[in-house]
Amino acid sequence: MIALYRLDKELERKIAALLDSSRHPIGYFYSIKSIIDQMMNPFVVITTEPYREELESYSLPVVCLSIDLNDIRKVWERLCEKEARLPAVVVCGSRKEKYWLEKEYDLEQKLSGEAKLYFQLQEEWQEDQEQTYYLSPKWNKNMLPQKPPTGEWHLVEPSIATLRRAVQQAESLITYTRVRLREKHLMEAVVNSAHDAVIAVDRHSHITLVNEHAKLLLGLNGDVLGKPITDYIPHSDMLRVLKTGRQELGDVATVLDRSIVINRIPVIVKDQIVGAVSNFKEIIDIQKMEMSLRKKLHENGLEARYRLESIIGSSPEILYTKEQAAMFARTNATVLITGESGTGKELFAQGIHLESTRAMGPFLAVNCAALPESLLESELFGYEEGAFTGAKKGGKPGLFELAHGGTLFLDEIGEMPLRIQVLLLRVLQERRVRRVGGERIIPVDVRIVAATNRDLAEEIERGHFRADLYYRINMLKLDVPPLRDRLTDIPELVKGIVQEVNEQHEQKIERIDDEVYRILQGHTWPGNVRELRNVVERSVLMAKDGRITAESVGFLYARKVARPASVPGASPSGHIDPEAAKIIAVLQQSRHNKTLAAKVLGMDRTTLWRKMKQYNIQ
Repeated sequence: MIALYRLDKELERKIAALLDSSRHPIGYFYSIKSIIDQMMNPFVVITTEPYREELESYSLPVVCLSIDLNDIRKVWERLCEKEARLPAVVVCGSRKEKYWLEKEYDLEQKLSGEAKLYFQLQEEWQEDQEQTYYLSPKWNKNMLPQKPPTGEWHLVEPSIATLRRAVQQAESLITYTRVRLREKHLMEAVVNSAHDAVIAVDRHSHITLVNEHAKLLLGLNGDVLGKPITDYIPHSDMLRVLKTGRQELGDVATVLDRSIVINRIPVIVKDQIVGAVSNFKEIIDIQKMEMSLRKKLHENGLEARYRLESIIGSSPEILYTKEQAAMFARTNATVLITGESGTGKELFAQGIHLESTRAMGPFLAVNCAALPESLLESELFGYEEGAFTGAKKGGKPGLFELAHGGTLFLDEIGEMPLRIQVLLLRVLQERRVRRVGGERIIPVDVRIVAATNRDLAEEIERGHFRADLYYRINMLKLDVPPLRDRLTDIPELVKGIVQEVNEQHEQKIERIDDEVYRILQGHTWPGNVRELRNVVERSVLMAKDGRITAESVGFLYARKVARPASVPGASPSGHIDPEAAKIIAVLQQSRHNKTLAAKVLGMDRTTLWRKMKQYNIQ
């Protein structure tokens, strides 16, 4: 489309007559807003000199109407018919018109006769009593000063030849404009699709490109293209890059209360600085990407799958434990989970991770009792290439590095060797690790959740666990009750386990007899939920006709009956220990509420469990 902008009706009519409207539609525009609304379409603007700068500030293709020396000669010839002898003539126009008219006039030297042309800028017009006639382009009619006292204004109208040149120039620009507009939209799409915020300036520090992400981070509103970047960032570092031509990478700054990392790069063409580009990203976005990358790189890592609500049970004991775990999850403090083997301590560790602000980060677990000392050290802290025989080329990051931004679960921490305990304590205090055989210090942000089935206070007395590490990890303590303290949860647990086994082994158990629950609730479950799972899985595999009966769990009942009877609290000789007698009495008074009994006895639940097991108190 050819856009005619703010031309008078006569000029519009003449230009429209010269244009081939079948090839290039014509549009008539009288405000900058109406022009901007068309910027998504390829078009060229034909306008007069006074409006050129207004349109070019929006990077629009503009063809400007301009008078030439032949147009001036026609006016001069008309004046010659009235005057026998002409004084000098002053031509007033824009800076661009003045420049080209002077060049053209210098070639011809003079029009004819003794008359001489003088050229002045429209805005710098000054009256000269010796110069009578003042010429100006027709479109400046409403912008001319009042009539001079010693002369008069004469308007110069562009000839058809002048208009034809403008039309031909506009038509030739249409194809070029289509290509440039397509490239511009492609570039905008690429820049806007980038995850980084991007802003570019030209050599005069005017903004030439900006994506929506940059507008959001910098708080820019409206159309900012073509405007100085200092209008929005008064002391922009882009000015320094334009001056020095040196790139600046990894600069950290705070903009609108956001911490961002900025890269500034000069644009150099043929050894000349023609602009600069800045791309930047919020630090929190970089941290999220880093967390995601760490999770992907650790192929053997454990991703948390169990939420606290996934833990089966509705007894008061388990509900209280889940409530405590949810409260602990809202902090970043280290959590120590205690409880007998098989109670589900790792499930609570996963649930705490998924309820915390670190849920998007990795969850990694290591069993401190399953690895020898040297292997545990390299697994936790990583190692550098050549640190020991068989070390992987390029080294290997440890679990602390891989768990950065997430949670590291240290299971069976009571089994950790003393030398590794010293290293762990240093990491917890300094939040930095050093790989085996390395010198580089690596900062880490990891939350520790530890678990043990041992009495760590007793292990400290025996010299098997460091007291300073115990106080460091025992900020928040979570006691997981054994299954015998929540027997009412057995029906829910059995149904959940049966459903899982059905899916894994393509079994179809449709019915569980009530007698099965009574038998299971009569067992002491020294192996806790882990033992219950094994019993139920065996019963499912041995069941007939899709039904679990008392016969299916009969092996458990037979094993219980075969066990020699013993008197609670009695020693092998039959003597009842005074401490055991006191524990039995308090348990009876508290109706076997272990938490309340432990408080009355002045010990924690773990110690109470251990002594009950020691004295065979059921």
